[in-house]
Amino acid sequence: MSEVLGTYPWLREGWSRLQAYLNTGRVPQALLMTGAAGIGKRHLALLLAQRLLCRAPGEFGCGHCASCALIAAGTHPDLIQVGPVEPGKPITVDAIRGLIATLGLKPQYSGYRVVILAPAHQMNVNAANSLLKTLEEPERHTVMLLLSEQPALLPATIASRCQRFALSLPSRDAVLEFLSAHGQAAQAEVLWSIAGGAPLRALELAGSSVVEIRAGFFADWSDLAAGREQPATVAEKWAKSALDELADWMLSWTGDLIRLKSDPHCRRLDNPDLSKSLQALAARLHLTAVFDYLDRLNHARRLLSGQANRQLLLEELLIRWAWLARSPP
Repeated sequence: MSEVLGTYPWLREGWSRLQAYLNTGRVPQALLMTGAAGIGKRHLALLLAQRLLCRAPGEFGCGHCASCALIAAGTHPDLIQVGPVEPGKPITVDAIRGLIATLGLKPQYSGYRVVILAPAHQMNVNAANSLLKTLEEPERHTVMLLLSEQPALLPATIASRCQRFALSLPSRDAVLEFLSAHGQAAQAEVLWSIAGGAPLRALELAGSSVVEIRAGFFADWSDLAAGREQPATVAEKWAKSALDELADWMLSWTGDLIRLKSDPHCRRLDNPDLSKSLQALAARLHLTAVFDYLDRLNHARRLLSGQANRQLLLEELLIRWAWLARSPP
């Protein structure tokens, strides 16, 4: 696992902070690891788990003992990973009750037991309530690692019982270098943009049709602004798409509009491949109205993580965008 830091060099700073816990012998019993999806939270969590469970640890796990072999095979009985049954589904109370039952037994090996719960913000209310007592009265030598890209969605009772451990996105240049090293130099900047700066997400998108798909959605968004399309028509067209991703794209486009409205020659855009179209849009928008729309998008993005009617939410956003873009600056 030590090669993780060579492959994902932006995680070195986070690992240095984790080592500070290890060196003092004060590893938090509940650590809330936050950071964008695709930044590598799970890689770092597994690196810490191997170090804690290894029978002959140095700076990292040794990679040779029986414990390290079991971790590599994904079968270590004292490394417990809890998540949704399917992507996008909630972590249920049954999953948490199963975890609690396991923690009530003695570890298979002497030493630590590590739980990785991800994505933690997808616990439903009953699951979070069930976990609460375990966080309040943790088992000795048990380390709970809760991973989340949306920690604000966690109940305050859960978040307050964890020590926060935030991971920041690497610099644009670091992500471009990473993508180039993996054979994606030609599309590196666009992939960086689409992935919101998250390197592993950007690499995952390489070779897919996401660049063309995003361009199609932006064309619809531009047509709405120009009056060539109607909000209800576009909403119906977009309804079966991943609305979370669409909201993120609209947020990045709107952020660039604000940058270009403030500085028409701004070169640090989230969507450099769309700069000419965005410049044309920005020229006819009122800055205060664009800020208001950004607030609406952020609010909508949070609602998408709940039980909101997604179709109605999408229609409202597109109606607001059409009104904003067609109003005189």
